Amino acid sequence: MSIPGWQEIIVLLLLPPGSLILIAVLGFLIYSKWTWAGSAVIVTALALLIALSLPRTGQQLMASLEAYTSPLGADGLDQAQKDAKAIVVLAGGRYANAPEFGGDTVSRPTLERLRYGVYLHRQTELPLLVSGGSAGGERISEAELMQQVLEQDYKLAANWQEKYSRNTFENALESAELLRAASIEHVILVTHGYHMRRAIWSFEQMGIKVTAAPTGFTTLGYRGRTVHAYLPSAKGLYLSSLALREHLGYLWYQLAYRNIDSAGQAQPATSPASEG
Repeated sequence: MSIPGWQEIIVLLLLPPGSLILIAVLGFLIYSKWTWAGSAVIVTALALLIALSLPRTGQQLMASLEAYTSPLGADGLDQAQKDAKAIVVLAGGRYANAPEFGGDTVSRPTLERLRYGVYLHRQTELPLLVSGGSAGGERISEAELMQQVLEQDYKLAANWQEKYSRNTFENALESAELLRAASIEHVILVTHGYHMRRAIWSFEQMGIKVTAAPTGFTTLGYRGRTVHAYLPSAKGLYLSSLALREHLGYLWYQLAYRNIDSAGQAQPATSPASEG
């Protein structure tokens, strides 16, 4: 979820660990006047920090998002090949100034999505659209970086590059324009499982039918199924924060984009009294 400027600061303060730090600071301020109340707030912040830092907590929060869709099995792929006319792969960030590559390249999440998109392309022979702009004003878009990887590592080329989007909704808005120009109304959509609900909603808002092809599910290895799953860790806090960020992003989209049409124009909200 790419959010520019001060809005990004607000998001960071709403999510852990920023929100927990604010709660703890509030507790210390209260403590100077009301000892028990301040202590309760501080203990609450600490308890939340511990709970959200558990790998099991992070995995469960991610699973709550990933449960929205299922992996595309063999039967689903056969049906998707009949229904869809293209494969859309959404970018998931860039690895900026990569020293070993001498410049920007795709991030690990983008590479995971791209790899699965290539797999689906080879299974179905459907054309590829890669979608991702320059959210930070970079000279080269994420779609162009994806094209470089396709050409260098897979000896393929995307049929379309959507190079102007800055977030998931704009992925859908800009991609829909390219798809409609090619008379395509149904696509196989590739993104991470936790991100799929917001991605599907965005594309359907643009009038594009979607067959979900999620990848990059959050799984726990052997250590994650032992006592380590209940020991606070940076990874656990990262997963919890990522999941809460996605929930927040989906809620924001419901508020900010629900009345945006396929041309990117705001439409008047329909009042409950006018619905019949």
